[in-house]
Amino acid sequence: MVALAGCDHGGKRRTEPPPPPPPKQSFVALDREQQRIVLDYEPVSAALTAYELDFRDWRLGRLSQADLLARAHAYRAVVLAARGRLRGDPATSETKRAKRLFVDGLRARAAALAALPDLGRYTPLWNRSVVNARAGLTIMQDVRDRARLIPLPEDAVS
Repeated sequence: MVALAGCDHGGKRRTEPPPPPPPKQSFVALDREQQRIVLDYEPVSAALTAYELDFRDWRLGRLSQADLLARAHAYRAVVLAARGRLRGDPATSETKRAKRLFVDGLRARAAALAALPDLGRYTPLWNRSVVNARAGLTIMQDVRDRARLIPLPEDAVS
């Protein structure tokens, strides 16, 4: 029986050096990038309270289903417009992850609003939209903390 074994006689494998890290973004550029994302998301947060009050009133029987659906349709238009703006916003590094969560959350929110009055479909989609918004905001706040930037208002993204 003959056994063969390869050997490089103590030589090291030659590999390509790792690529250099991307240049670090300035504090001003990072703040501008994140403020733009928040500005584009803000109409969704601003319209949320009125929608939530309408939804509560519908659940309590104080608002007709037709009225709720009309208001949900109007709020969905705000959500879709914000999603379109956000998709076009440039983002780098971890802010890119946050932006992706916001866009995915807005997609889920729009789907939830379109699912009304079917609460079985609405509820998990709505909950996903809330979780994604909070997760995206947490990522951006963490980035801002490390960069020692002023925190974003907690109600900027909801």
